[in-house]
Amino acid sequence: MRNLFRAHAKITSRFRTPSARRLRRLLNRKILDVALLRLRFRSIAPTKSDAHLDPKNLEVISARALSWICWMTIGCLSLMSFGCSDQSASTEPVDGSIGADTEADTNSEGDTEPEGDTDSFEECVAVNELAENVFQPLDIVFTIDNTPSMLDEINEVRENMNHFSNEIIQSGLDVRIILISCLPGECDNDKFHGICIDPPLGDEGGCPEDGPYSDTNLPTYLHVSERVPSVKGLERTIETYPQWAEMMRPGAVKHFVIVSDDTDETLPDAFIQGLQALDPLMFNDFQFNGIFSYMSKDAACAISQDEPCCEFAAPEGQAPDWTVYKTLVEMTDGVSGDLCLQDFDPVFEELAESVIDSAMLSCEWVIPDPPEGETLDPNLINMAFVAGDGTVHLLGRVDSVDSCENADNAWYYDDPNDPTMVYVCPQTCAWIQGDPNAEIMIQFGCETETIDPI
Repeated sequence: MRNLFRAHAKITSRFRTPSARRLRRLLNRKILDVALLRLRFRSIAPTKSDAHLDPKNLEVISARALSWICWMTIGCLSLMSFGCSDQSASTEPVDGSIGADTEADTNSEGDTEPEGDTDSFEECVAVNELAENVFQPLDIVFTIDNTPSMLDEINEVRENMNHFSNEIIQSGLDVRIILISCLPGECDNDKFHGICIDPPLGDEGGCPEDGPYSDTNLPTYLHVSERVPSVKGLERTIETYPQWAEMMRPGAVKHFVIVSDDTDETLPDAFIQGLQALDPLMFNDFQFNGIFSYMSKDAACAISQDEPCCEFAAPEGQAPDWTVYKTLVEMTDGVSGDLCLQDFDPVFEELAESVIDSAMLSCEWVIPDPPEGETLDPNLINMAFVAGDGTVHLLGRVDSVDSCENADNAWYYDDPNDPTMVYVCPQTCAWIQGDPNAEIMIQFGCETETIDPI
């Protein structure tokens, strides 16, 4: 059915003869008829007198209707592509607007085609516009350990941050990155190492050789200059929230990334509870990722002096549990790399891929502009979900998100009186997000199908 919409668009943009308009009207009617028939069938309680509404019969009706439309579309497109048109084509308006024909339509035998249909579904002339799909934005919080043993690792992070951010931006996703770690010269301890990110992620001129340093580059990148000691990474992430809260966006996918050669004294459950205490809705779901030592120096050296963590990991100290970060990664389906291997490039590559894959289709769409010469009437709009396999599902409208629990699949306006956006209900959102090739079709011109409260 997706191809029928594309055929409709081709007819609309390329052929403006009366014959093309009649075909366009016919396609509009039949496409909408099939979708509305499916929607209404679901709302009817079958009785013995409704045998013709059996689901099997419905599928036969739908299949026959779609088959008929396909053959008509192919045939008419073929004829028109060879130049067939009415002699009156030269008087046809070329403004691209779509409405009722000004002259009576005639069939092949010259008879006048009736203007009024007995079925109310066939009285409207819908115009279908694809709404632009938008994927969820991404908010990513990096927390980098500044302790003396982290010099090499901080340099690795600095070298990889631009490649990481560029890969996400080039994928077309809207990303914001927050870095929690002290800037050079602001660590309150000469032995600690600061970090400054070069452009294009960081600000142009923000990392001069001799300072002062100021690499924040809004709106994409914010540097929260706070020293992060060993075993305090998770605590610092929560404590500094007031400094980066404005970067967080409702509906964005949240990622946290820790880079440390140590473990953490804040346990996994305490970190999750701490985040949700800051904002239960904002941090209801997130992914935790990290580049950290998979074991302590003591444990590694006990195995062999050749163990990488025997050289690069921190010794056991205040926090003996070396599974904190790994547990958070496992609990949230995140990505991790062993810092002791000192190979950051593939870890950042995997992290970028994971972050990109986590952004699902957003469940809000800007209403496309109505056709030229038409005005937007909120009561003459329908919304259809076009699945990846071409199946079309017409969604009913509810008054607001509060009415969503009374509907299987539905949509609503941002403002019923002056709408600019359409949203789908949470359960419908989950359904649509399960189809990466989904499209949303906004239909102008037919009375809105609503779902009455239960």
